[in-house]
Amino acid sequence: MGATLWAESVKAVPNLVVALLTLALGWLVGNRLTARWDERKKRRELDLLALGVFYEIYGEFFAVWKLWNNAPMRVRDDDGFHRTLLDRAAETEGKLESLLVRLASERKLSDRDCTLLGCFRQAVQSLRESVREKADLRSRVIWRGQQVISIPWYGSEAPPYLAFKALAAFAADLLSKSSDLDTRAETAYSALKMITSNRLERTWLQEASVLLPLDDLPGSTA
Repeated sequence: MGATLWAESVKAVPNLVVALLTLALGWLVGNRLTARWDERKKRRELDLLALGVFYEIYGEFFAVWKLWNNAPMRVRDDDGFHRTLLDRAAETEGKLESLLVRLASERKLSDRDCTLLGCFRQAVQSLRESVREKADLRSRVIWRGQQVISIPWYGSEAPPYLAFKALAAFAADLLSKSSDLDTRAETAYSALKMITSNRLERTWLQEASVLLPLDDLPGSTA
């Protein structure tokens, strides 16, 4: 009786080992899948927060622009009003710079992506520069083969304004996509260096007209 029980127990060992291994493997795989899913979910939540920050930057840009352009000259000359709007324009740029660092470090950006983000950065800087000079919103750029000229943002069809809207749409679309988990530090540095290059300071409007579908932009070569 004892020998028979022992023999049956020995026969059952392989099955028990297989069952235990199966359970252990299932637990390990399940935990990894759960951890990966949680990580992706968390990253997606952060991506959506970043997109929300971008919308805030866009809204603040317009708020400062309209307050400044619609202010009478006597109000513009008021030191308190001028300083307040100049500070708000600078804060808007600061938020954008922070967002651009995040984009460079968390996404695999092409040269085109980096150039267009740099163009958007330069467009946003036009506001602070205009407020500093106590002038209506304008951009000093090289355009249509001319030397540096000052182009106002008057009307919805003004070249800088049209380009700005297209650049904003591009940036929002980029931010709406999932970020990458394996972006390398050297790649992030190269991307950020291209985005913040001063070479775009006077050429951003022309670059945007070439890289984006701006057929309705006067003087566009797209």
